[in-house]
Amino acid sequence: MTRAILFITISLWLSPKLAGQEVLTMASAVGNALEFNQSLRGAAHDVASSSWASKNAYSNFLPKVSVEAGLTRIDPETDRRANAALEFIRSSAGILGIPPSALTDLRPFSYRDTYGAGLTVVQPIYNGGEEFVGVSAAHAREEKSEYAYEDTKQDVIARVRIAYYSVLSAQELVVLANEAAGRTQRYLETTRRREELGMRTRTDVARWEVQLAADEGNLIKARNYLASARLQLNEVMGVDLDREFTLEKSPAGYDSLPVPTAGVPPLLASVPGAAPAPAIRFADLERHPSWRTMNANLRLAETGIDRSWTAFKPRINAAFQYGWERNNTLALDGYRPWALSLSIAIPIFNGFGDYTNLQKAHEEYQKAETQVESFRRGLLMQAINAQLSVTAARHRIEVGRKGQQQALDVLNSVTRRYETGGASNVDLIDVQTAYTSAKAAFITATYDFLIARTQLARATGTVAP
Repeated sequence: MTRAILFITISLWLSPKLAGQEVLTMASAVGNALEFNQSLRGAAHDVASSSWASKNAYSNFLPKVSVEAGLTRIDPETDRRANAALEFIRSSAGILGIPPSALTDLRPFSYRDTYGAGLTVVQPIYNGGEEFVGVSAAHAREEKSEYAYEDTKQDVIARVRIAYYSVLSAQELVVLANEAAGRTQRYLETTRRREELGMRTRTDVARWEVQLAADEGNLIKARNYLASARLQLNEVMGVDLDREFTLEKSPAGYDSLPVPTAGVPPLLASVPGAAPAPAIRFADLERHPSWRTMNANLRLAETGIDRSWTAFKPRINAAFQYGWERNNTLALDGYRPWALSLSIAIPIFNGFGDYTNLQKAHEEYQKAETQVESFRRGLLMQAINAQLSVTAARHRIEVGRKGQQQALDVLNSVTRRYETGGASNVDLIDVQTAYTSAKAAFITATYDFLIARTQLARATGTVAP
């Protein structure tokens, strides 16, 4: 009676309406991930940051304007000593033949409190092309961040779909485990009644009790796997981990899943079990966002060489300075000096530092080239392996479908014989276990195919929302 209540409770737990959970579709799961996934949010902030970095690179062509102001206070003794000569000049003006008019503009040599202000404008003209290199590097970083965002987006969508299929698969396996345990429970009760009538032995009852314990263990494992799959789905969606959803059944359920051909690469239309040459070529992957990210890395390495060359080129800049006389008042009065300068700097020798930096940049570029080539080969291998996995999973569906039907036929036959006394407990337990395994294999193969197809789209960079 206790076990029967347990099975009823599990069935109610799996019922969407009675559980009162939110209904989640594949589209809404992807939508949640695009809105809440933390990795995708971080990639979006990186795109915004690189966009501002590009704007910052253009600011290096614009003039730099600064205003300076300050107050300086000195001690009385220093002030007295600094202005001692001024008193001497005034007292000796007649003796020295200095006309009185010349003394009217005579200012103190220092003030106890000195206020000063000035304006400086610096306009870059040419700095070895460093500004242009900076713009090129900023654009390469911006493109890299955009491609990285698209790659992260595709990865998140693929992970959501895989997690969604995993939950559906886990739910199917929980139902299957529940069915197997329920079937064993019924046989156990029947065997107990027959034992009371002397038609079965205590050993027969014990065998069914052992089988029920095993089935209940399998049910617990299936439920744990389902709970883990739900956690994984919530994690990749970026929602609260304890939030509960009822997933909408995939239109292609394991009872009616057709062998898909539309939209499948040419290799997948081949005869199951054959070993055709891979149809994917690298030209099919050139639009993969991760590949574009690697190309942006290569362009960044190239700008590193260009930046090193700027150290060998002259630098020309203009500066304008305007100020007010430094005196003992806050007012901008007195003399107003200004200056306009043009500076030209030509590098001649820097202790081979510029040369070594240039060679380092060349080596960094060659390193980036080898990394790009290695990535290209790895990306192609990943796509081909994903394509082969789809082919294998598709074939397993057909094998699993046939195996499930055959196991069901055997189970029905042995069950009829068991009911009439023509088969033993061991025979029925064996075929029941075989049927459960065959059906589980078919469920797994079905969702493995859907997962493999998602992984193929991810490997080829063709994941769409």
